[in-house]
Amino acid sequence: MKERREPAQDPAFYKEDNEWMRFALLSAGLGIWDMDPVKGTISWDDRCRELCGFASGGDITYEELLQYVHPDDRPSVIEAIAATLRKKSTGKYQARFRTIGADDGKLRWLHCMGTAYFNAEGVAYRFAGALQDITPEMKAQELQQVLFSLVENSQDFMGTADTSNKFYYINPHGRELLGISPDTDITQLPTSAVYSPEDFKTAEVAYQELAKNGKWSGILHLQHLTTKERIPFRAHFAEIADPVSGKVIGRGASLHDLRVEVNAQKEQQKLLALLMDNEQELERLVEIRTSELKKANIDLNIVNQNLEQFAYVASHDLQEPLRKINMFSALLQDKYRDQLNENGVRNLDIIRNAATRMTTLIQDLLAFSRVSRQDHLFEKIDLQKVLQQVLVDVDVLIQQKNASIITDGLCMIIGIPLHMNQLFQNLLSNALKFSRKEVPPVIEISSRLLEQGEIDSHPQLQNGTAYCEIRIKDNGIGFAPAYAKKIFVIFQRLHGRGEYEGSGIGLALCQKIVIAHHGVIYAESEEGQGATFVVILPLAT
Repeated sequence: MKERREPAQDPAFYKEDNEWMRFALLSAGLGIWDMDPVKGTISWDDRCRELCGFASGGDITYEELLQYVHPDDRPSVIEAIAATLRKKSTGKYQARFRTIGADDGKLRWLHCMGTAYFNAEGVAYRFAGALQDITPEMKAQELQQVLFSLVENSQDFMGTADTSNKFYYINPHGRELLGISPDTDITQLPTSAVYSPEDFKTAEVAYQELAKNGKWSGILHLQHLTTKERIPFRAHFAEIADPVSGKVIGRGASLHDLRVEVNAQKEQQKLLALLMDNEQELERLVEIRTSELKKANIDLNIVNQNLEQFAYVASHDLQEPLRKINMFSALLQDKYRDQLNENGVRNLDIIRNAATRMTTLIQDLLAFSRVSRQDHLFEKIDLQKVLQQVLVDVDVLIQQKNASIITDGLCMIIGIPLHMNQLFQNLLSNALKFSRKEVPPVIEISSRLLEQGEIDSHPQLQNGTAYCEIRIKDNGIGFAPAYAKKIFVIFQRLHGRGEYEGSGIGLALCQKIVIAHHGVIYAESEEGQGATFVVILPLAT
């Protein structure tokens, strides 16, 4: 039989006991510390040092250790330790706080437990205890708090009930949806209380399915406890099991209020019914509108025929008398100039000038009226070639004015050649006509492709279409910015006939041509600073 050893007689007993104690602490993940309150030094084991994030090192002072306590927790830690070390305290210390690892910078939650020892004068001479890492536990609590906050603030009904069909939790909005006051003890409220008798039968079927499958989803109607309103919900049920035994201990429910969706569907159905009721009326209105459009098309064709007839009359019947007036007035001037007095010669000149202006006006009106009726003549045009031909046509005027024309090549477009010729001839003639006295005209003609952002700034232009911008800039007399739109109105003139010739149709014709080509034209100018006419046309692709 083995001899029993007494602790006082066998030093090995204490050594064995300490080893078992150290093993127990290691198994629990605890670190041991011992503080001298008088000197402010702390002795600790490797585990304790590890929990404070030190890779190595020996003992540490109390003040040094406080530097690694989280700033938000440091004041409470200092106060708790000071209270423990005061005279007449119980000497017991418990605290939870965060630390920031000295070497690894890792955030940890620690649970610190200790006891203070006092001498006969009540002064603490020793303060020792253990340190435990509770980071996983605190993170789990934080996660639980986040989930609980989500449930508490959810706009849906969120609730749980036990296996005896009594609630033990309903979130605030869930109580509001069903008219359950905050003062009501829901643990005494059976789940059947929130259903009408008929709807509870449907719920019981759902509960049976839940018991079979562990979850259930579908539409249920619950009842407001006060108003007895029958409320439709989209419901999701799930069983709640004990995490250890796996035994079902209750069920959780998430219910979404469907009244908004149901009311919207009802409104849609009402609108659909209204539309169906008025289908015949709509068909009648469509027939009337179609008939009106047909009549408008017939009227438009009549107007176009009248315009064609006017064009014929203007080009033949009206111009013929004017030609005779010009011809016979010229004969009178040639044969009888010597027999006429000064007043007669002047009157004859007035007749000839008036007939010439009338002929020009009729020709310009004919050109203006024909612009919108030649869509079938569109083709690919090299504007540089058009410009070269126009320069040949106005060469005499260019020579007379001693003008300089500067151009760097123009783009290709889709358009009507005759109209492009008219457009450039009018714009160039305009620039030459309104030049400053004794200042040779300088006219710059350039073109470039527009960026998408620039296209977007013109509402008249179409997205997805490439555009070319042509600028005709001169150094002439210019005009005030207030007249930038007025100059494109037919028969509008900024100067009298005595100052500058013209019918007042040229720029209006330019605008009509550009619009017919799905483009934009505008002018920029300052009085006495010349003018720039900007034409934007679709690019040939």
